[in-house]
Amino acid sequence: MMSDDKEKKRFGIKDIAKLADVSIGTVDRVLNNRKDVSEATRKKVKDIIKENNYQPNLYARSLSVKNNIKISVIIPKTSLQTGYWQLCLDGINKGIQELEPFGIQTEVFLYDQEDVHTFLEVSEKTIKSNFNAVVIAPIFIKETEAFVKKCHRKKLQTIYINSDIPTKSTLGYIGPNLNSTGRLAGNLTSYLVGTNAKILILNIAKGLENYKYLDTKIEGYRTYLNDLDRNFRIEVIDIPYNEYEEVEKELLSNIEKFTPDVLFVTNSRVSVVGRFFHDHQEIKKPYIIGFDFLEANVDYLSKGIVDFLICQRPDKQGYFALNYLYRFFLLKENVTNFKPMPIDIITIENYMFYEN
Repeated sequence: MMSDDKEKKRFGIKDIAKLADVSIGTVDRVLNNRKDVSEATRKKVKDIIKENNYQPNLYARSLSVKNNIKISVIIPKTSLQTGYWQLCLDGINKGIQELEPFGIQTEVFLYDQEDVHTFLEVSEKTIKSNFNAVVIAPIFIKETEAFVKKCHRKKLQTIYINSDIPTKSTLGYIGPNLNSTGRLAGNLTSYLVGTNAKILILNIAKGLENYKYLDTKIEGYRTYLNDLDRNFRIEVIDIPYNEYEEVEKELLSNIEKFTPDVLFVTNSRVSVVGRFFHDHQEIKKPYIIGFDFLEANVDYLSKGIVDFLICQRPDKQGYFALNYLYRFFLLKENVTNFKPMPIDIITIENYMFYEN
């Protein structure tokens, strides 16, 4: 007598067709999400597939796509100021390793987020090559929108990570809900200080005009706090520098001017603020909230200088983007347009047990 496992292994497309009383071609069209199948028949076939736990032979299917599915990944390169994009690249590399056995080829293009010409260069390489899909981390909004429109004219599938932009991609966006990350920071702030507290929001990065997504975080933060009706005094300061010495001068001036109770750093540059208060212990430290589980940030969290880190799982963003494309091309699934990342809160009490 044959075991249940062996019987399941023998269950195939012919068996599905027989049970559904349709042709093998119809089953194939349902499996590959093609048209020309009535909704009633499609449902009947899918129900049989589910009831019998049928799993398509992906290795066999990969033979039909081998050397045909090519994915381009366009993300910023890691800078001396932040290792955020290295975490994203780690997730992408993990996805690449998992996809290679299925014949899906992936090429990563890195651009300098302070130099738009480097983005234009790698995007043009993608357009001129025979890619089927593009994973994009948008920094230069206008140029990205123009590039995505070219991709769509060439029938290239597109998917965004880290931040969304007005020109929609074909497969949506994988990343944090930026408004919710701001609201979470607002929620933390509400427990730290009382009525009439002074709050300073810091945008720290060279080329801030390209970081429009930070406005969405700030909107969520402001809205949450304003709705509490506690008369918080909120100021937003842009510090368009990367070098510590330049940021230090701006912080000295603005901390003295505003004497904030809370500093909300809108990106992963919170370590530079941590360094500032480490170097200037004569200045009373406010509560500090920032983003991302980076070594430099965690260092100041462990010293009690940074109070909260909000983490957005950049590694998972890169990995899930490739996983979505695998499901789209090999499994023929209709993937969702938005995959929100979990938003984690890291403190001095739990950072030792956290992993990206």
